[in-house]
Amino acid sequence: FLASSLGAQDAQTSDSNEFSTSGSYVISPLDYLRIALFVADEVQFQTEVRVSQSGTVTVPHLGSVEVAGRTVEEVRDDLFVPYDENYYVDPHIDVVVLSYAERSVTVIGKVNRQGLVPFPSEKGLTLMEAIAAAGGWSADRLADKGNVSITRTTEEGEKVILEIDARKISTTDYPLMEGDLINVPERIW
Repeated sequence: FLASSLGAQDAQTSDSNEFSTSGSYVISPLDYLRIALFVADEVQFQTEVRVSQSGTVTVPHLGSVEVAGRTVEEVRDDLFVPYDENYYVDPHIDVVVLSYAERSVTVIGKVNRQGLVPFPSEKGLTLMEAIAAAGGWSADRLADKGNVSITRTTEEGEKVILEIDARKISTTDYPLMEGDLINVPERIW
């Protein structure tokens, strides 16, 4: 499991099989979180919750709180204000990502293993990394590296197709989004 602890109580809330991640990680629906509140180094509450499809979690005293689309640090800061104003004196809020929602992209065409490629939540995934994770080009002479496409659905539901000459890009070019479809066509002779 991967985790992101913020603040002075890191050692109290992280166990040895968790790894620190960035407070800039953007929380998504179906991520699994641990939220803890401390006052003067004493735990007032600790809860483990799955982010709902609608992007909310339920926490003590506050009820349903929107967290999806916000960074771990923003969620911590957003929770601090109502707890500090209404319930506790100078609380420390700890937000930990215990597990990420499963994410993937699909790679089809002239690669060695067509299908879903896991999408690493914390660091992201680029076009060339996805092709490598799909076993690479099926055969240099068969794969048309100059006409690779990424099909993406926007938040408005519109499909956008990016045409890419993969012979001219680096491994850090073209960051992918969860749900992208990568097509490596067959070369036409």
